Amino acid sequence: MTPHVDTLARLWPQVDRVAVKDGCVYVVAEDYLDPLVLRGQLAAELTDEELPRHVVQVDSLDPADLVAPDDRYGAYLPPRDDSERVLVRVWERVLGVPKLGVLDDFYAAGGDSLAAAGLAVEAQRVFGVAVSLAAVLRHPTVAALADEIRRSRAAAPLPRAAAGVAHPLSPQQRRVYLAQSRDPASVAYHLPLVLPLPADVDAGRLAGAFRHVIARHDVLRTAFGTEAGRPVQRVLAGVTFELPEVAAPADAPVPVSPFDLAAPPLLRAELRRTPAGPELALELHHIVTDGLSLALLLGEVDARYAGRDLPPVPAQYADYAAWVDGREPPGRDWWLARFADPPAPPRLPTDADRPAGDGPAATAGSGVVEFTVDAARTAALRALARREGVTLFQLLLAVYATFLAAATGDPGSGGVDVTVGTPVAGRGAPGLDAAMGMFVNTVCLRHRVRPDTPFRELLDEVARDVVDAFAHQEFPFDNLVEAVLPVRDPHRHPLFDTLFAMQHAEVARVDFLGRPVELAIAPTGQAMFDLDMQVYERADSLRVHWAYHAGLFLPATVRAFADLYLELLDAVLADPGRPVGALTGARAAAVPAVSTIDIDL
Repeated sequence: MTPHVDTLARLWPQVDRVAVKDGCVYVVAEDYLDPLVLRGQLAAELTDEELPRHVVQVDSLDPADLVAPDDRYGAYLPPRDDSERVLVRVWERVLGVPKLGVLDDFYAAGGDSLAAAGLAVEAQRVFGVAVSLAAVLRHPTVAALADEIRRSRAAAPLPRAAAGVAHPLSPQQRRVYLAQSRDPASVAYHLPLVLPLPADVDAGRLAGAFRHVIARHDVLRTAFGTEAGRPVQRVLAGVTFELPEVAAPADAPVPVSPFDLAAPPLLRAELRRTPAGPELALELHHIVTDGLSLALLLGEVDARYAGRDLPPVPAQYADYAAWVDGREPPGRDWWLARFADPPAPPRLPTDADRPAGDGPAATAGSGVVEFTVDAARTAALRALARREGVTLFQLLLAVYATFLAAATGDPGSGGVDVTVGTPVAGRGAPGLDAAMGMFVNTVCLRHRVRPDTPFRELLDEVARDVVDAFAHQEFPFDNLVEAVLPVRDPHRHPLFDTLFAMQHAEVARVDFLGRPVELAIAPTGQAMFDLDMQVYERADSLRVHWAYHAGLFLPATVRAFADLYLELLDAVLADPGRPVGALTGARAAAVPAVSTIDIDL
C-alpha cells in the first residue's frame, strides 16, 4: 500500500509535482531535495506499510523517466529482526534522522567520521561486541552493519593490569610525555576551557562530584615518570583536589600554567564569580584525556552533582596501556606501503624563515584566525556531500587538500604530494566507551593533487583514503615515523605540517548542570603545527578556528588563506566536475602582498 498523491502533495509543499508508480514516489522540484528529509516528513502521518520504498527526484513525470532505482539510496525497508530494530534506534539517535530504514545509506543520512565513531561506541555498548569505526564506514547501512555484528564474536573484556606497579605508557601518552619532557615549560598539550554555571551553583557539591569522578578513573590519579630509563605511569591510591572560588572579570581567559606530570591530578578547576554570573574554569593535560574523555568527565560530574549513581567502569586506562604494550599493533604493512617513498617536507610559503639547526626546538607561539561558513554554503555543502556519497568531513578535507596544493606552488607534471594529519578516536578495544584517558591517535592522510584531475575524482580518492586510513588507525603514528623517517627535523612536525579536524555538533556539546555547553578548547598561545584547522559543526553553519605558527606566518597571510579556502568551497559548489587546477586560477591576484604565496596550480 502506498500513499495517495494528494496526501504527498499536502505533506510536501516544496514539491512541484508528484507521481506514484510500483511502490515508488517520483517528485519534480526546482531545487535538490533530500529523499531522507522527504520521508521524515511522511513518517509522522503514515504507517510503515504506506511509506514509499523509494523517493526519487526526476526532471519530469514522463513515463520514460519513472524508472525504479536500486535499493542503495532512498529505499525504505523496515527492520526485520531485533538486531536491526535496536541498530535502527541507535542510528536515528546518533544521526538525528527519523524513520531510517535498514537500507538507508549512512553517508546519505548526513553521517561523518565523528558520527561514525559515536555509532561504533554506542553499538559496541548495546551489543557487547567489538564494533570499530572502520566497520561503520565500510558497512554504511543498518542491514550490512547488523550482519557484521552477527559475525563478530562477543567482545572479551580487556585483562586487568596488575595493581600497585608501574605500567608502560600507551603510544599516545608516550608521544605527549616525550614532547613535554623536551620543554617542561610548554603548555601546548593543555586543554583549557570555560563553562557557564547556574547562578545558584553549590561549590561544595560541585567539588564533591569532581572528587567522586577522580576516584572512579585511575588515569586522573596517575603520576608519570621514568623507571630504568623508560617512561612509566603509576596509579596513586588518592590525590587532593580543590575547587577554589575566585572573583574574576567577565571573559577572563583560563590561567594556563605548566603541570608537574609526577604530581596528579593533572586537572585544575576554579569556580569564578564574574559580573555575568558564575563559571567553571577547567584545565587538563592531554596525557590524561582527549575530547571524548572530556565529555565523559563532565557528564559524570553532572550526574554526581545531581545525586545520580554511576555504573562501574568496565576498564581503566592502565588496562588499555598494558594491553597495547603486549601486542603487535595491526596495520603496519598497510602504512609502510603507503609511505614506502616518504614525502618531501611540505613547502608551505611562510613570512619568516623556519629555524634551523640540530638543537631542541622551542615551543612556538600561535595565533588564531576565525571565520564562519554561512548557512547557505553549509546547506549546499551538505547536499553536495550527500549527492557524491561522502561525508561532509571528506568533502571539506578534499577542499583543504586542494588549498594546500595551491599554496605550495607549481605542481609539475606529477602534481603536488599533500600530507595532512587528522585525529581519530582510537577506541577500538572492547569496553572503552566508559573509560577516560588519552586514546586519540593521529593518522597522516596522503594525496597526490594533480591540476588536470576533476575535483570529483579527487574527492572520491580522498573519501576512499579516509576510510582505509581509519580502518588501520590502531597503528601508532610514532611507529610509522620511526619506520619511514629515521632522520627528523626538530623544527617541524614529522610527515605533515598541517592538521585538519572536524568536531561533530553532538560530540562537542554536553549537558552540564542543567544547560547544554560547548566543549570549545581555549587557545593556549602555543602552536603544535604550522597550521591547525578545527571545524566546529553547527545546526546550520560551520565555525572554523585556524590556528597558526606565529613565528612563521603573519595574521594577514592566514586571513588570505581563509579567503582562498572559502573561494575554493564556492568554486567546488559551482562545478564539482572542474579540474582542480581550474578551481584556483582566478585567485592569484587577490592574495595580499604581505604573503609570499604563489597559488597557481
